[in-house]
Amino acid sequence: MSLYRQLWIGVIAVTLLVFIGSFGLNLYSAKSYLEQQLYTQSMDNAAALALSMSQQNKDDATAELLVSALFDSGHFQQVRYTNIHGKVVVDRQSQNLPDQVPDWFVHAITIRAESGTALVNDGWKQAGTVTVLAHTRFAYQSLWNGALSLLAWMSLVGLMTGLLASLFFNWLKRPIDQMIGQARAITARRFITVAEPRTPELRTVVRAMNTMVERVKSMFNEQAARIDQLRSDANRDALTGLSNRSHFMGRLLQMLTEDEAAPQGMLLLVRLHDLAGLNRRMGREKADFFLQSVAAELADIDAREPEWISARLNGADFALLASCADTDQAEKLAREVLGKLGELYRHGHTDDPSPGCCGYTVFHHGETPGTVLARADGALVQAETTREEPVANLQNNGSVQPNNDWQALLRRAIAENSFELALFPVYSIDWKLLHLESALRLRHPENGELIAAGIFLPYALRLGLIPELDLVAMKLALAYVDHHPQAIAVNISADSIRSETFRNQLIALLSAAGSRATLLWLEINEFGLRDEMAALANFAAQITRFGCKIGIEHFGRHFGSIPQLYELRLDYLKIDGSFIHDLDNQPGNQHLIRAIAGIATGLGILTIAEQVRTATEWQALEALGIHGGTGPEATRHSQD
Repeated sequence: MSLYRQLWIGVIAVTLLVFIGSFGLNLYSAKSYLEQQLYTQSMDNAAALALSMSQQNKDDATAELLVSALFDSGHFQQVRYTNIHGKVVVDRQSQNLPDQVPDWFVHAITIRAESGTALVNDGWKQAGTVTVLAHTRFAYQSLWNGALSLLAWMSLVGLMTGLLASLFFNWLKRPIDQMIGQARAITARRFITVAEPRTPELRTVVRAMNTMVERVKSMFNEQAARIDQLRSDANRDALTGLSNRSHFMGRLLQMLTEDEAAPQGMLLLVRLHDLAGLNRRMGREKADFFLQSVAAELADIDAREPEWISARLNGADFALLASCADTDQAEKLAREVLGKLGELYRHGHTDDPSPGCCGYTVFHHGETPGTVLARADGALVQAETTREEPVANLQNNGSVQPNNDWQALLRRAIAENSFELALFPVYSIDWKLLHLESALRLRHPENGELIAAGIFLPYALRLGLIPELDLVAMKLALAYVDHHPQAIAVNISADSIRSETFRNQLIALLSAAGSRATLLWLEINEFGLRDEMAALANFAAQITRFGCKIGIEHFGRHFGSIPQLYELRLDYLKIDGSFIHDLDNQPGNQHLIRAIAGIATGLGILTIAEQVRTATEWQALEALGIHGGTGPEATRHSQD
């Protein structure tokens, strides 16, 4: 039985005891008072009758007349006159019961009225005795009316007391409910603090729980900081803070192979001239500051888009990886980088008026990293040999995707439902199918060409159509599980999470889906949630009640603080493939993956590796405590 019920039972029991005691005591006092009044009435009227009879003739007719006059007033149960010899001369009695009082009340409460007596005198001699007994029916009527009034008044007081007790208990219960909510949140891996109540006993408990929560948060924050440091140590250049060569190569591989990657981009290589000579002429400290200044300029450029990345490949070589629409945009970006190098000379960071050169190439989705790097390196060699033109470009022979009227095409495709899902397997580490990862494809309404998401999504983003496309993907996923009862993952963008219209439509869709909704795994890009933690937490709270799983994809891709995982209701993480590339030969990334797996497992969160390409990478992930993986290795396993 709950404490709240026990308190109510205690209050009701005490109130009833007080009510019964007060009611009984009041009735007893009223009864005693009425009995005293009846006796007084009997004595007074006996004395008055005796005085009247003493002044009249003593014949029987006069005695009967005086007795009857008193009795007929109706207030007496008995009036009797007895002569001096003990003979009853007149005796009038009434046995009428109270007519407005229940019989059970009369039998339950007995009013004992005592008779009053007085002497009748004849001169100086005694003539007889008068006995008068007041009638109790009026006393019963008065007592009954008083009992009803008392009952009504005490019932009203009881109701008011109950209302006040309810308000008091609700006020007293509020901190207890907060404590219960805090305890349930902790069991659900959400660590929240609550305000301390005024009640000293409860305040002590709440303070202890808040202290525990703060310590747990501090522990997780320390672990998150450690993961950030491990990620920095494993994937950043120590001097400049840019990505190192290994991490950069992993990202290049992603841009060339990932389904969601842009259809084309540019690889820009920057080489600084005579870095060793600069070190001798200006000193190591100034040379290092020059390198850091170059890195800062490149970092400012790659911060413009979430998928752009800059890196230091070796001592004098830097790289910038960016998406671009055409060669003109790539040329403009290369000239901008070269201009920033010239500014460093003008600011005195180097003594060389031409501190570096640039070579770039435009690549297309599906090329190999080696081909793209070779072409960019060839362009860099051209730029080095021609100091008068320090920017060079080598192109491949691929065709550029034409700039179609994407707005008309996308709106037509949405209206005609010209979309399909491409499915890729996601396995547990022991090769059990966890779910299917879905990617949206656009079937061209006219020529039937199947267009990858990486081609049309940038245009959809500019046109504000991402929430509509996410809803299309959800409908396709639900249609799939109708015929194939298999869990399926769907990407949800941060734009969709922010859209109230999308959330309402999604909730309506999941409500109608019933048990099918439990097969949906919804995942959000890590970059999209960095500034939307509260929105994601609210979204997760709304969606998980339908049985859907919520996760983050590309986890760890963007440098910065690790999201506070304990504040989100997450079911799984998909660790970015840039950390998985060549994992078996990367001790730094191994430490990072082990740390991520440790903190996620402690929170009950599933960890899945993206872009696993080889069996040795899969084996390394198993040793590091990862729960599953996806990528070419998983696809090969599904085809075997």
